Amino acid sequence: MKDQFTLFAEEKISVPGYENWLLVDGNNLMNRCYYATSASLSDDVVQPTNACSGFVKACLAYKDKFQANIVVFFDEGKGFRKRLYPPYKEGRSETPKHLKTQFPIIKDLLDWANIPYFWSEQVEADDLISSACNSLGGHKYVVSNDKDLLQVLSEDVSIIVRRGKNDVIMTPELFREEWEGLEPRQIVDFKALAGDSSDNLTGVAGIGDKGALKLIKHFQYIEQITVPFPSELKRYEKYFNGEGVKVAAFFKKLTTLVSSTPITLNKYDVNIERLINRCQYYDIKSLVTQLMKR
Repeated sequence: MKDQFTLFAEEKISVPGYENWLLVDGNNLMNRCYYATSASLSDDVVQPTNACSGFVKACLAYKDKFQANIVVFFDEGKGFRKRLYPPYKEGRSETPKHLKTQFPIIKDLLDWANIPYFWSEQVEADDLISSACNSLGGHKYVVSNDKDLLQVLSEDVSIIVRRGKNDVIMTPELFREEWEGLEPRQIVDFKALAGDSSDNLTGVAGIGDKGALKLIKHFQYIEQITVPFPSELKRYEKYFNGEGVKVAAFFKKLTTLVSSTPITLNKYDVNIERLINRCQYYDIKSLVTQLMKR
């Protein structure tokens, strides 16, 4: 097709329309919007749409604020990480039924609105977002609270993080300030050493957050960890006399995003009229009212 193109890592391109891009972590934003209003759901509701309503409102608000083209990315399973490490993400609470049933609806709304979305069985949404960050021109605004995505921060990539009822625009400068001078790309080294309970990654036994921070500040990357350790780090040396470095390297592989997945996009405009019609079909009245004011 004339207006279709495929994005590959390191191939910087842009399309007519806005220069900037809004890259949405679909599962993350759906969860956020669901739990923000789930307490108000009545017990007898058959098919709630609260997450979908909040999702669309948030995307369009960010689109207007940052003058950006919207692209949404969803998880479809746990991909290659689950095969490499079977305990990956085990122990997480099951997605509530009233949220799970809204995912087909939000995808349907995106279809009607002409907003592109992607998923893959091989990699996760974070990986796809990382690929898009490497490929798209302009400034990229990533909507997600997922710590894994901090590694994509750069001069042309910011992350919109929700803290309480407010958004924080995470930049490389703010990351360094909050992470005691670490660079965004070092978040994978931190997680490899300290572990991450949200993903059920154990990290290297005996290290923890404080130890990981100290080790990274000294060695920079896990590949550069060598014994003997300096006196101020001597207490951690025993954890690396055996398999410690190999364990850290394995977890770094799991936490490093895959950034080379090709993504095909078509030139598009958000179709508000069709979106309104579909919202009326699902009886999402508050969203219809807001959309008709645009």
